Amino acid sequence: MKIRTIITTAAGAAAVAGGLLLATGGAASATTTATLTAATPSGHAVTIERGVDDTTNVPTGQTDPTNGPIWAYDTMQRTVTWHPAADGQPGVYDVTVTGTGSYSAFASPITGKAWKGHGPLFEQITYTDVSTTDGSQPTASHIPAVSPNTLRSQGIVAELFGEASSSSNVQFNGTGHYVAIYGGIPGAPAGWYVQQG
Repeated sequence: MKIRTIITTAAGAAAVAGGLLLATGGAASATTTATLTAATPSGHAVTIERGVDDTTNVPTGQTDPTNGPIWAYDTMQRTVTWHPAADGQPGVYDVTVTGTGSYSAFASPITGKAWKGHGPLFEQITYTDVSTTDGSQPTASHIPAVSPNTLRSQGIVAELFGEASSSSNVQFNGTGHYVAIYGGIPGAPAGWYVQQG
């Protein structure tokens, strides 16, 4: 997602970051194992990505043509969970992609100026009312232990349904809620840089 709101108070950033990191058990580094559980109607799957472009909204000298200026490369474990949509429509799911891991920065995500740093990251995006035009169902076995570093959250969801990352068969009919939190960023409130949309 390209919409970003940055939390501007130290208390607000620390509260959001602390709450989300606690919610994940404080996980801040990726592992190399995969967990697969039941396919439908609900379940979860885990995949690893290494070297994922991380973007911001200020120029850094490197740009992803779709998502904006790149400031870091991430290594993370993504956990995908799904369940039937709250409105009960058959074949429609709510899907959440949660990422925990670390970033390796070459530029500040706040100023765009050169900066080398490393730190923990947490991100989560929730999609409501996801379905497919060809009737494919979410299945944990579709998610590989390691996914290509070119996949964004929507691409991971497409994998879940057994579709190519760019497949028009996957329909994102509802809303997506996104938050990403990075620790150890100079100039961010209490060192916590928060993006949300």
